[in-house]
Amino acid sequence: MQTIQQPKLVRHQVRRYSRVRIPIPFSCSLSSRTPRWWFRKPVHDVGLVYDLSLHGLCVNTDAAIKPGDQISLKLRLNKGTPPAEVAVATVCWTSYPFHGLTFSALSQSSLRQLAEYIHVSDMEKE
Repeated sequence: MQTIQQPKLVRHQVRRYSRVRIPIPFSCSLSSRTPRWWFRKPVHDVGLVYDLSLHGLCVNTDAAIKPGDQISLKLRLNKGTPPAEVAVATVCWTSYPFHGLTFSALSQSSLRQLAEYIHVSDMEKE
């Protein structure tokens, strides 16, 4: 019997940007940046955010997205505050139903909201 050797994957690489694991996932809405067909409106879906950094996130969604797709996001970080809006996020990986997104266009106010949320979440861990 012949065995096939699989290449070893490096799983413990240092992340470029720190991230926060979300103990209780919060909701977000996703909108396609371009319609799938010229006669259709952009698709709108919902998802749950499981981890977050200032440069991206991991979301669980049934949306039909694939690596390279560009979408818009609205993140509902806290109740009673307006959602943080990400104008453009690019799908960089997918492992259904989880998807990794990197932020390409983000307003200063949304960046501030994300930074405050991450800071508070880090403080709660200590």
